[in-house]
Amino acid sequence: MFKQRCLAVILISIMFIAPLGNLNDSNNDRILTDRTISESNTLNGWPDVPTWRIGDKYTYETLFDVQDLIDQADVEASLNTLTGDTTYTVSDIFFITIDGIQTLVYKMDVDGFFTSGADGATFDSGTWLGDVDGTLNIQYTGEDIVRVRDLAVINSEFTLNVVFRPFNGNLGGFAPDMDIAEISFDTAYSPPKEKYDFPLRIGDQWYMEFDASTDVEGQSDYFDPSEFDTAGPENNSWQITANGVPTEDGKNIAYSGCADSYKVNEWNQTGVSQGFNWYCPDVRY
Repeated sequence: MFKQRCLAVILISIMFIAPLGNLNDSNNDRILTDRTISESNTLNGWPDVPTWRIGDKYTYETLFDVQDLIDQADVEASLNTLTGDTTYTVSDIFFITIDGIQTLVYKMDVDGFFTSGADGATFDSGTWLGDVDGTLNIQYTGEDIVRVRDLAVINSEFTLNVVFRPFNGNLGGFAPDMDIAEISFDTAYSPPKEKYDFPLRIGDQWYMEFDASTDVEGQSDYFDPSEFDTAGPENNSWQITANGVPTEDGKNIAYSGCADSYKVNEWNQTGVSQGFNWYCPDVRY
């Protein structure tokens, strides 16, 4: 049970550290694949900031490589890279008040599904069965509130449903699914977290101080979700390190239209990588 709890906490921590855009692992991949955009200089502060309309969407090809963190935790487990797609959809545009200033924002609905693939995960069951192979699946649904003029994140809410489907050849098939956790995170940033510094140019660097407060609710047989409640100051930095076709580990995305993308890396205040994403400013459909 202890080892199962450790692994569950690692998996949830990975998603919590960087929900859909950052990941505490240099092997993660967030690549823009599809988006409908209308250009306007009336809603944002810079000419190269996209102006979205309700119903616009874009999709990230998503990879989570978590084996290094599992090894560091000394947990008897192995896990293939989690793969899937994450889709953002503009569901509303409205005004809110931030520090006494009326601010135009997007409401972004977020949906993703990530899997290790068949027999892509092996856990120590803690029973006479020993190591058990299976499939780890994570369903992600959420809502982001993003400032229109610079795409800074004001608030991020998301829910994770984490399920392990064991398979043991000795049993002749799949055993019942193990519901690791269903847990919701609600994070507010003050001031809004500026993930981009427009206009974007290769080599640009920036940093900002902000307060982040996260409330966590949910249920799990392996840990107390309230363990993840956090609040306090942060000081992150960013740098644009590449420009061109999104590429990682020698692989390009299978989608066209992103030949002029920017790779944006992020670090926390202690210099630990928070991952990266590719931003594609000029896609039009």
